[in-house]
Amino acid sequence: MDIYQEIWNADQTGSGIKPILDSQDGDPETGYVKVAAVATGESDFKVLPEVRIPESKMRTYNLVRELFDNYALAEKDPEVETPQEREEVHNLLSAIVDSAPMQVARRYVEESTNTVISIERWYATLLELWFRRFSQGGDPALSGFEHVFVGEQEKSNIQGYHFWYKYYLDDGLASTIDRNRLPGFKDDRIIYLRGKYGNGQENFPDSVTISFKWDAPDYDRGAIRPLTKPTGGFFVGCSVEGLMAIGTARAHLGARAPKEAVINGARYDLKVFRSENNQNIRTFYPIYLGATAGATGSPSGGTTGGSEEQQPTTVDSPVRIIAALVNPLGEDPGKETVTLINTGAVGVSLEGWALLDAMNKRYVLSDQSNIVPPSATSTITLPKNSIQLSNKGGEIRLLNRDGQVAHRVSYTKAQAQEQGRTLTF
Repeated sequence: MDIYQEIWNADQTGSGIKPILDSQDGDPETGYVKVAAVATGESDFKVLPEVRIPESKMRTYNLVRELFDNYALAEKDPEVETPQEREEVHNLLSAIVDSAPMQVARRYVEESTNTVISIERWYATLLELWFRRFSQGGDPALSGFEHVFVGEQEKSNIQGYHFWYKYYLDDGLASTIDRNRLPGFKDDRIIYLRGKYGNGQENFPDSVTISFKWDAPDYDRGAIRPLTKPTGGFFVGCSVEGLMAIGTARAHLGARAPKEAVINGARYDLKVFRSENNQNIRTFYPIYLGATAGATGSPSGGTTGGSEEQQPTTVDSPVRIIAALVNPLGEDPGKETVTLINTGAVGVSLEGWALLDAMNKRYVLSDQSNIVPPSATSTITLPKNSIQLSNKGGEIRLLNRDGQVAHRVSYTKAQAQEQGRTLTF
């Protein structure tokens, strides 16, 4: 499976919502965003006319929204980061660093670079790629997050601005971004100009290519700046963690991920530009290339096509691995343990769930039929000749009863050297 499709699928089990054509009906229980590719000619035409995000998926949307007013509008302006703004970045990264799409991206980078990446190191990678500020071309304080998710001013044009949710808010709910910093300004700051579709893109609701104007807020000066995006493209329906996971996999130098992605039957050139020292993302966005062979768009949101063997989907799950004893005192067999936690609001039965080691050997939790209550933990002792938690480093995957990856953790040889020490994740 294409790594980008795998990340997309994982995101749809979590905070991502399904993009559908404007003529279709969506499921409000799982969420959807309608995409109207063909303009009606009306002055108030909306590319994303209807969005339903269930409350259970709103957490990271709320967290990313807190960051939208943290940046100076003009690329040439300096940035002053307050302690509150740093905390908002930390809150977002902490919420998404181990999400389902990020687990897929992290494992891909691990396998591509033949390294083990801890959660702490992955957090640092995201911070460096997306949020670390750098100067370039005379602009003193640029960042990948600001460019891709918020948008910047260069003279009369918009630079970046590749996040569908930000566009949706600016197209009618802009005051939810301002937090009373710009009282009295209108909620609708988007003026749609035209669609820029070709080669059947209008049949795939997963992305749009449009031209528009944005009445951009300049918070430092308390003013609105009318800017133009001659051509802008963005994926639709992916969450902040989903888009960042795709962008991180693509931008990571060691991973050398493909430049071309296939997502729901459509091909995309994933453009990425980095800072001069290659340590930070400058911009990231998709360019639609056309449909894959046999794909013509889909009323259900696309089709992957092809016959490649499907890898287990990584899904958002309340049950997670929080600890493991991989190097017990004395002989290992029969003494290794894995500790799970149920972070959800309802109990979860582990009957039929399984643990996998780095060699894909499986231990089915057939005897773990008791329900794990909310906020409770369950420590599983691994029998002899089941799975092996290598002292040379490795990974542990938790599969739900449908065979989907509910969580994965990895650890290094150095972490496993001390006998009797329980590792926490």
